[in-house]
Amino acid sequence: MKIRCLDKKDCFANADGYCICLTNNDFGGRRCSFYKTKTKAATERKKVEKQLKRKGKTGLIDMYNGRGQ
Repeated sequence: MKIRCLDKKDCFANADGYCICLTNNDFGGRRCSFYKTKTKAATERKKVEKQLKRKGKTGLIDMYNGRGQ
């Protein structure tokens, strides 16, 4: 089921007006706490990948990048 999201068009999870991450966008009148710009999401992803590599957890990187299936 696609969730319509017209609020934050610059969100990393917004693909043509639909959220690709969430299955419900009813936040009880509050703003989406999941929102991040594409730039911020990419920066955080790189930081986490660096931490995982340092800890020897490269399998998690592969899994979440779609290569561990």
